[in-house]
Amino acid sequence: MSVRFVKSSVSAYGMAPADENRALRLVELCGRTAYKSEDKITEDSARKFVLMLKSRGHLSVLEHSNIVLKIEKDPASPVGGGAAPISFEMMLEALRDRLGFHRICPLGAGDGFLIAGNFRAWVDTLEHLKQRKSMHDFLLQSLEGFFPALFQGSDAAGRESPVSCRASLVGEDEQLELLKSDPSFDLPVFVFKFVCDRGITHEVVRHRVFSFTQESTRYVNYGNRGMVLILPEELYNSYDEVKGEPVPGSLLAGEWLKRAEILFHWYGEDLARGLRPEIARDILPNLLKSELFVSGRWSGWKHFIMLRDSGQAHPRIRSLAKEVRKYFEGLGLKC
Repeated sequence: MSVRFVKSSVSAYGMAPADENRALRLVELCGRTAYKSEDKITEDSARKFVLMLKSRGHLSVLEHSNIVLKIEKDPASPVGGGAAPISFEMMLEALRDRLGFHRICPLGAGDGFLIAGNFRAWVDTLEHLKQRKSMHDFLLQSLEGFFPALFQGSDAAGRESPVSCRASLVGEDEQLELLKSDPSFDLPVFVFKFVCDRGITHEVVRHRVFSFTQESTRYVNYGNRGMVLILPEELYNSYDEVKGEPVPGSLLAGEWLKRAEILFHWYGEDLARGLRPEIARDILPNLLKSELFVSGRWSGWKHFIMLRDSGQAHPRIRSLAKEVRKYFEGLGLKC
């Protein structure tokens, strides 16, 4: 059948991974979802795919990630010799133009601080710090040590850092425990995949503190794969989702399907007369199914739930928000 309907759904991918292999795999999955090329994923395809995105400047997909560093004084560093510890104040001063892209949390009593950012934030921040050589080289060496595929080939590699600090990687479990103990430690990034209609994606992307990667109607040719629409609520009891067809005798579901097939026929005609998918898409309905990866910190998700799991919200975005709420409640985080 050329047209079928599915219900909206939510898949929780948990916290953005703190180890490189899993992190690259997640970024690849997000990127390939945009082009519906998931069939090209192999055991060793992630590194090449992510580096391709980086080299071409397609950095938005790299935002589905998170690196949290703990910066502390290094007691093993020799005293004197010109080494100067990077203090919390120095980091804030160096990153004053980047605080919208990172979370920085002091540990108290001058013990150091935590700094979190996604792959894109770190790539851009390193470029921003090129004129602050000590800071740049220290962070670059640290990032290269934990994520060598993404931060490879640094000219600072192998040099002794001129600062008396050390950096360690904060894992997912520790990130979550810090968040539970104090909401100001808003460090973890939580990743969800929404399957919803294009109208609802327009509402989701208004939450601009999040990062998004969405199935692309520019590059996906639905003439080759058929058109999938989100099942409207009024058809829940008159459409067989397994068979992908109306329940026998349902005039309402039959009418919905007939209208959808007309639109899909027109879409096919436009492709047949030589229009590219990015132009032929103009006839596609708002109800078109879209797969959307959304990543963000707890503060952003809490706000999303507050606004979208309410009586004023659209029923389909509210159903998404309810599932997101259930996930966080399962972690012990109250919405």
